[in-house]
Amino acid sequence: MLVSRARLHTERLGQGPALVLISGGGGDAGMYEDVVPLLAERFTVITFDRRGNSRSPLADPAAPVAVARQADDVIAILDHYGIERAYVFGNSGGAIITLELLAHHAGRLLGAVVHEPPLIQVLPCDSPERKALEDIERLGREKGPLRASAAFGAMTLSRPPRMFVSPRGQAVIAAASRVLLAAGGPVRRATGREPDTMTRMLGNSALLIERELPDFCFAYQPDLEALRHVDVPWCLATGRDSQGRPYHRPAHVLSGLLGVACEEFPGGHTVYQRLPAEFTQRLTTILDALPS
Repeated sequence: MLVSRARLHTERLGQGPALVLISGGGGDAGMYEDVVPLLAERFTVITFDRRGNSRSPLADPAAPVAVARQADDVIAILDHYGIERAYVFGNSGGAIITLELLAHHAGRLLGAVVHEPPLIQVLPCDSPERKALEDIERLGREKGPLRASAAFGAMTLSRPPRMFVSPRGQAVIAAASRVLLAAGGPVRRATGREPDTMTRMLGNSALLIERELPDFCFAYQPDLEALRHVDVPWCLATGRDSQGRPYHRPAHVLSGLLGVACEEFPGGHTVYQRLPAEFTQRLTTILDALPS
């Protein structure tokens, strides 16, 4: 589907109330591929590649990817499918987009779950969470987006393998990623097969590190006043295994600032990939408990 200065790849499955799942860094609908069939037993589930990511090319490299524009994309998707109101679950960068939806498009929502937004703007300037993300941005400038993406990936794991956290290991991962991406084009031409989710998402590393990380984590300012007056039910959420990560504390600080509940999910940052059945059960329970 066409939106302002981009073309969006969208997917829809199931019947029932609409539920839009917004992905975080990497911006690919495939992030939720393990939970979509489970959730589709209760909901009309909509996923999409966020603008500039994977199968959603920008009309030109300078087209905006800022949070407000991506919230507009979600509304355009609802319009495309003829959906008046929907539940929304957003993870990580997708959680920040969900906050923008709540602040400025609440009339199109049935409710929302904001899972682990890395919103360091609500933390002190010298917070360790801010430093961790600044280090990722610095790695991107000095070593390239694939190296920074390897470090970013380690940040999303509850117990990352040693290779993911050592500079040498991250360099090896970045080198292997370059080989994989370089081989993707010839393999696709020879076999006609599209790349898998992981390879597609590797191709989004430059957009994530060079544009989305600065826009989402350093430039975006949430409209706290508007969020205090949202009249649809919503909650923040964090994973049981996410303590100490840059995306855990901001949710709890926001909870206190806004007087909004912060629910707990099992697992860590990407629980929908690692514990799909448990994620589905917990999300369904939370949505069922939201006031109508």
